[in-house]
Amino acid sequence: MTRTDSYFDKLQAVLGDPLQDEQPFSYATAVKADLVGDRLDQQAAALDATGFVRQLIPAAWHTGGELVDLEAILSLARLLAGRNPSLMPRMMYSIGSISVLDIAGSEAQRQMLSNWLLAGQTVGLAVNEPGIRSDLMRNATTAERQGETDWYIVNGRKWLVGQAERGRALVLLARTGADGPAAFSLFMVDRQPQFESTQPHPRAELTGMRGIDVADVDLDLVCVNAANRIGGEGEGIELVFRAESVIKLLSIGAMLGPCENALKLVQAEIVGQDNGGHPHQKMLLAGAYADYRVMDAVARSAARFASFRPQHFPVAAAVAKQIAQEFSTRIFESLMAALGARSVLADEPVTAILQKWRRDAEVAQYMDINPQVNLGILANQLPSLAKRRTKLEPTLADALFSQLRSELSPATPCPPMALSKVPMVNRAGEPLTDLLPGLHSRFASVFPGADDVVSALQQAETRLTALEEGMMALLALRQGERPEAVNAGAQFARLYGVSCCTLTALAEGGDALLPYMLQRLLAEDRYQFSGEDRYFEQGWTALERFCTGDAALGEGEQRLAV
Repeated sequence: MTRTDSYFDKLQAVLGDPLQDEQPFSYATAVKADLVGDRLDQQAAALDATGFVRQLIPAAWHTGGELVDLEAILSLARLLAGRNPSLMPRMMYSIGSISVLDIAGSEAQRQMLSNWLLAGQTVGLAVNEPGIRSDLMRNATTAERQGETDWYIVNGRKWLVGQAERGRALVLLARTGADGPAAFSLFMVDRQPQFESTQPHPRAELTGMRGIDVADVDLDLVCVNAANRIGGEGEGIELVFRAESVIKLLSIGAMLGPCENALKLVQAEIVGQDNGGHPHQKMLLAGAYADYRVMDAVARSAARFASFRPQHFPVAAAVAKQIAQEFSTRIFESLMAALGARSVLADEPVTAILQKWRRDAEVAQYMDINPQVNLGILANQLPSLAKRRTKLEPTLADALFSQLRSELSPATPCPPMALSKVPMVNRAGEPLTDLLPGLHSRFASVFPGADDVVSALQQAETRLTALEEGMMALLALRQGERPEAVNAGAQFARLYGVSCCTLTALAEGGDALLPYMLQRLLAEDRYQFSGEDRYFEQGWTALERFCTGDAALGEGEQRLAV
């Protein structure tokens, strides 16, 4: 058992039974807190007492932290969000600043940040500004150097800053040059001696995750020493983009956790009916569970890439965010449809928490980056990925196949994360889609007779070829600003998901639900008839096992049902 495993056991005990209404981490308490915009101080104090913050500070800093890999960050985010998604930003907002310092911070800066966090303080990431639509190049906040001194004076306004009211410090992006990406730098600003110069606006009221500390912040003659500049002058934009891949995992966890527990609650409601559930309700839930499994596989793979393949992490995180955004929306639509008219009754205990989770998951889609902007960033990389990709020689493909099966296996411990090696964009190709051509034959050699999977992989390979031809045609265009390029990004994410789910199933020794998962990824329309009647009973059976905690299958059952 690792230190992380031991901590998760402790955390589960503190969280307790979510169905005991009066305990602080119950579903009922989460609904009540949402109605009044409770800031969850009681819950935060209980989590702090478990040593929660130590799980966020990298162990490699040697400053009292225990974080080794990003799988742990994803697991923490989904566990908290599965009780109350508002807990996740309350407890984990500082991960953005931690990521920036892990990439480019000095030893003194890391020690300072660790001291604040271990003392129960938080640090907000102040990057965006009003009206710029995630276009960081339009940031107007300035940091002007004072002659030949080591001091900068910062003036401006930051938009929707986490920990705006209570944060001890801000890691902020400011303009230090005239034009271009190199015109911006990152600074860590201690607010304590100059709080009056970093005044927050009234707390923003969100449609979900109500009660979290997020607001605009005015910066008026803020003093910051060059020793607290993170990285070199002009490196701010690059550092933000490199750290953003980590922040995406938090928002993905904030969607995964609610989806997981919503599936369990609604499944219990359906089987509790007099008729044990109508087949149509079961089919909706089975499809939702297959969607959840797709989200889970892609998200966990992205987290593992931060350790095994940091050079590929930016695309992995962007794809995982897109899949989570799209499939979490589908999951909640399916669950609401399964409950029917009950899903809109505010005084029903199950639907009350379901509606809260749904609103919270929608907010999580926008927490780090607008979904369309995320797709635009992904689309901008696709032509160069297609241009770099060449047909793999059989020996290289075999080696990559074996490596990925090992890296994606839960039996393989993650090495320490390597965020300093995470680039701003992928410059080393993309291994999952590189391996998609020919994956059907490799899969068939492991699971002979798995015709449904082989057919789906052949279809995915054909689509990837057509997509790459289109991507090459976009090389001369400003891809991220064109609707067809954004659509290409969404298609690429689905095909990446096909390869990811297949390799994950192989890494885990097989998965009877894989044909259903691939069908959900490849369906052009949610109502497209693609043989769901052949799959949904297997999906329902898998969901029943998931809800009863009997997720571990015997060797014979774990192999693909064909």
